[in-house]
Amino acid sequence: MDSETTGDQIGADMDEPPKFGLKLMLNHEFPLKSKQLIIPRPKQIFEMMPLSARYFKYYLAKKIQKRRPIMDYVHMISAQRMYGCPIGGIGGGTIGRGFKGEFCRFQLYPGLYEYVTVPECQFIVNIRDANKETIFQSVLSTYNKPKKAPQSWEWNINGSDCEYTALYPRAWTTYDLTKYGIKLVCRQITPVIPHNYKDSSLPCAVFVFTAKNVSNEHRDVSITFTWTEVLGEPNKKKNIGKLDLERYAEELTCGVTLEQKIADQPCTFTIAKKKHENETIHEAYCLWNSAKTSGYVWECLKKHGKLEPDPNQSAKVTENKNEKEKSKKIYKNDSIALSSTISLDPGGCSSTEFCLVWDMPIIKYKDSKIHKRYYTKYFGSDGIAGASIAAYALRNYGNWEKQLAEWQDPILNNSNIPDWLKSALMNELYFIADGGTIWFDVSDEFPETDPRHEFGVFGYLEGHEYRMYNTYDVHFYASFALAQLWPNLQVVLQYMYRDSIALESTKLRQSLYDGKSCKFKVKDTVPHDLGDPDGLPFTQINAYNIHDVSEWRDLNLKFILQAMRDYRLLRAHSAPFGNERYRSMAFIDDVRAGTEDDLYSRATGQADADCSPDRSPDQSPEPSPAPPDRPNGVADILDLLYRSSEVVEECGERIETREPAVAVWDSRQYLTELYPACAALLRRGVEWDRDGDGLIENGGFPDQTYDAWVMTGPSAYCGGLWVAAVSAVHQMARILGLEEDEREFSKMLEQARSSFENKLWNGTFYRFDTKPSNRDVVMADQLAGHWFLRSSGWTDHVFPEENVKKALHTIYENNVMRFLNGRMGAVNGFVRGTRGHVDTTALQSEEVWTGVTYGLAAVMIYEGMHEQAFVTAGGLYNTLMKMGLAFETPEALYENGNHRSVAYMRPLAIWSMYQAILARPCPPAPVNNGQPHHAKENNL
Repeated sequence: MDSETTGDQIGADMDEPPKFGLKLMLNHEFPLKSKQLIIPRPKQIFEMMPLSARYFKYYLAKKIQKRRPIMDYVHMISAQRMYGCPIGGIGGGTIGRGFKGEFCRFQLYPGLYEYVTVPECQFIVNIRDANKETIFQSVLSTYNKPKKAPQSWEWNINGSDCEYTALYPRAWTTYDLTKYGIKLVCRQITPVIPHNYKDSSLPCAVFVFTAKNVSNEHRDVSITFTWTEVLGEPNKKKNIGKLDLERYAEELTCGVTLEQKIADQPCTFTIAKKKHENETIHEAYCLWNSAKTSGYVWECLKKHGKLEPDPNQSAKVTENKNEKEKSKKIYKNDSIALSSTISLDPGGCSSTEFCLVWDMPIIKYKDSKIHKRYYTKYFGSDGIAGASIAAYALRNYGNWEKQLAEWQDPILNNSNIPDWLKSALMNELYFIADGGTIWFDVSDEFPETDPRHEFGVFGYLEGHEYRMYNTYDVHFYASFALAQLWPNLQVVLQYMYRDSIALESTKLRQSLYDGKSCKFKVKDTVPHDLGDPDGLPFTQINAYNIHDVSEWRDLNLKFILQAMRDYRLLRAHSAPFGNERYRSMAFIDDVRAGTEDDLYSRATGQADADCSPDRSPDQSPEPSPAPPDRPNGVADILDLLYRSSEVVEECGERIETREPAVAVWDSRQYLTELYPACAALLRRGVEWDRDGDGLIENGGFPDQTYDAWVMTGPSAYCGGLWVAAVSAVHQMARILGLEEDEREFSKMLEQARSSFENKLWNGTFYRFDTKPSNRDVVMADQLAGHWFLRSSGWTDHVFPEENVKKALHTIYENNVMRFLNGRMGAVNGFVRGTRGHVDTTALQSEEVWTGVTYGLAAVMIYEGMHEQAFVTAGGLYNTLMKMGLAFETPEALYENGNHRSVAYMRPLAIWSMYQAILARPCPPAPVNNGQPHHAKENNL
């Protein structure tokens, strides 16, 4: 998928906005208000007072040290309600874009966000008539002109004539300028492409402007791209006179670069365009001063229809000892600009392309170790790659769009998926890149037998405000996106955690929850996170300091369940054949005795002849490895997971060998290398079974992902995860032929299942815990363990099928329909009864967690409750869109419409819904498209 193609027009339909996606007029106002305002109830305040006192002490200590707290509850950020698709690949930094046209929310140094809009970073359109007279000129934005914007620049676009469409990682803005004889479309493309690891890592975006002349006379349309120094730190003054600005030209592209420092790290911005055949770099650019000469830019465009260098700007040429390198010119400027003109006869249509690149290849944390971003593997780490990346992007964006279409079209054309879900699946993926993501090349640090040698190390934040990498209890929900689309990054993340499990530290710290001292890390436990971007991520782990996470009941179990789910998906990714039937999930999961891992023999019919009935299940060898010059297996999820899972009848079709698209990590090696850690984690978990009944108990403090909601004794959430994890490790031992372990975990599973049902099943749902005061509390997330087993291909019923369906109906009736009539998903806790109400025991019990709602909907789909699933998740999604929370999806919503923790990891769980739909397609009868039949369209 790394082969290059030219980025020329690959079809006029690319400029036509898709049917699906976030669609807004550029003067849109969101009908529902939402802000981050948390108002605890009096009882909650009383219970939180000791924690709050310790937090403020911690907060003040950080302020004195001039450091940031990992979670700032003093200065919380409300959603800006303005965003569209961000730009930038995975792990190279991102730049937000407002749907009205602004560049905003800069995340260039890993994990640290600047919520600023820079008005000098813009596109400007100029339209000239047949007499070469300017008849229209405007900044291509409709947000209110900022006070600090260049005074002479004009915002003349009418928002009601323009429409924005976002279908991540692309966006379209259509400008109806018919009054001036032009229709203009801007297409924004970022190469975040499943299974394409090279291009997905690039810190760039391409902007394609297509203009059509709808008048009866000639028109010239000029597009100008302007860029300025981006503030690297709050209140930092611009370094006028200290910036390097350079123009350059290559064979097919030309551009201008601006070098600055961000958080003391060098960063080079490059704006580039495709050159016309006879064009030189001496045309259509200028260097300018945002405070003093922005007026020149505007007037030059108005007069000439394109830029020219400012004759009043002095330039100092520096001597360069290396004659092979070009001399650099240092200008007393802080801004660059580039123009491109489209000449159109009546009825004519043509395009011009720009690229923005930010090259910040090296990250140094406080240990001074040099960390190289993943894209440097292909473009070098010298800080001079901007022009090369821009040229590569402008040559290849057509190929990127082709790959995106091959991935997205089967989803967008799948009649089993509601329209809103098609949009949500794509747009929630913004967080993979925009989640403070870091992705480092560490090929020198690991052998070829380790996935990190090829695919680096990877981290993304729990949320923009919760600054911890790979927060594991949350990644449990979000991991479905990585596991399906970038499976090697999921593998890398799992190996990173595997290596941390055996670690133990002697260093102590105070837990903010109870004030007790605890170790940073305890052996045979999964850490909560892999560090803070303001510290030493991946080295100083467990940045989270509210609880002693070594006592959390869910972390160990979630590692086990992800390992089992990943094994199933990795097998599917690497199916060694190409026919649609044999690359479907239904076939992958159609396990026959003795052929569980020999997919090739099953697909070719050899299994029917060779299978021996007395062989132990799941112990047959995997397919023979491919020759060294080819990746092992096909690994093409585009044909595998994104096709119908229906198994067709045998029709004598020829089995064709397909060329591999990309290699995925070997599934059996993955399971073999993670199994010892899984077994150790499970055995450590036995310590939490205080009464020896086979079921773990919670400790009477928030010892799981609901870290403000207390569970006491056996609980539906942690108990269900325990039963599922025991079942998963038992299956792993069976697959790997470890008979002694298999017998051990078989007994453990039998006891755990029995105790779970006896202690927690009440005939209608699984009890929140065994505390009498919680007997009527219905927890939305009570089936999390069952969810992962179904996602791992389980067909046997570890949890009784009848009980699961009853529990789901109880959740739907109470947590969904009795809470705002299904318009906001599933509230975490609901007290059942004739006077049923939201559980207000804790802040989190009365929250709606976006990712939990999507996970719950996936369970419903697995159990054939498609309509209820789409009502549950669709009601939440529609409310989020009415609130304007796209591309900053929060962790939680409250009944009053307020939210908590903007731009959060957990909503990526929506991809579990997609996996569920593939495994269990909708019934033929039409289902409701995301709203209850009897729900009225009214405000919250």
